[in-house]
Amino acid sequence: MPRTGTVIKAGTRVELKFTLRDTAGKYLDGSGAGTETYVHGTGCVVSGLERALEGRRAGDSLCVLLQPEDAYGLRERGASPQPIPRGTFPEDAELHVGMKFQAEASDGRSVDLYIHDVNPRDVHVDATHPYAGMSLVYEVEIVAVEEVS
Repeated sequence: MPRTGTVIKAGTRVELKFTLRDTAGKYLDGSGAGTETYVHGTGCVVSGLERALEGRRAGDSLCVLLQPEDAYGLRERGASPQPIPRGTFPEDAELHVGMKFQAEASDGRSVDLYIHDVNPRDVHVDATHPYAGMSLVYEVEIVAVEEVS
C-alpha cells in the first residue's frame, strides 16, 4: 500500500517526538511526553537531522547517528565555559543545559551563548553548544506534517 500524506520538505510544519542520546546511550534531551514543532528548512533543527527527516511522512520513525559536523559542530580548542552569577538571570528563569540565550558583548553586538552547567551559585556559559564535538543519536517519531500557508 503506497504511503500517503504530506512529505517533509522546506516550509512544512513538522510535529515530532524525539529522544537525544550520546553514543554510550546516556539521555541528553527529548520531547518527553509532549511533542516539538518546527518549520522544516529554517535552521531550527541540526543539519544532519533535517536531512534525515527530508522526504519522510507522519507515522515514520527513525534512529539516526549524527557526527559532530552534522550536529552541533566541532568543539573549539581552548574554549571553556565561563561562570556567570546565578543572580544575573531572573529568579524564576528555568535554566537548563543546552539552553540558548543572547547577551550583549562589550562592543554592543549580540552574541549567542549556551548554558553548560547550572548550580545555585553560577551558570556556566559558552559560545559553543555543550553537545559540540559529540556524535549524537536521535530517535524520532514523526507525529504530523502539514503545509504552512
